[in-house]
Amino acid sequence: MAILHVEDQAVIREVVKRALEAHGFSVVSAEGVAAAKAVVMERNDLTGALMDIRLRDGSGVDLCEWIAVHRPGLAAHSAFVTGSADAEARGRLAKLGCRVLSKPFEIAELLQIAADWEGVADVQPPRPSREPNSAAPLPTLGEASI
Repeated sequence: MAILHVEDQAVIREVVKRALEAHGFSVVSAEGVAAAKAVVMERNDLTGALMDIRLRDGSGVDLCEWIAVHRPGLAAHSAFVTGSADAEARGRLAKLGCRVLSKPFEIAELLQIAADWEGVADVQPPRPSREPNSAAPLPTLGEASI
């Protein structure tokens, strides 16, 4: 089982991936629409898709509509992260039944969405880093926002 995360900003992509993986979730990252479509076509183990609305090579909303045609079950487990969504985009997302996290968002919100997608009752506590020179540990639930 894995969660698809589509984000064109490398720093946000890495922080979200680290936060989810620290709590026991598997993440497949894609930096844009084209890469995400390839992942969706190649993998049958995706439990959810977390996407940015504005991507360098297209729209996350258009991507979600494409996913709805090709993998309806995955589209039903899609959520968006955005710093700004216009009324048209929010209307399209509402029609698709997608959740929207507004930047900045709490990591606890992200973890709850991931847990819902994977049918997990309780999110695991963060795993300690195994790398001696790794970056500072990730914040625990409720301590940070992105």
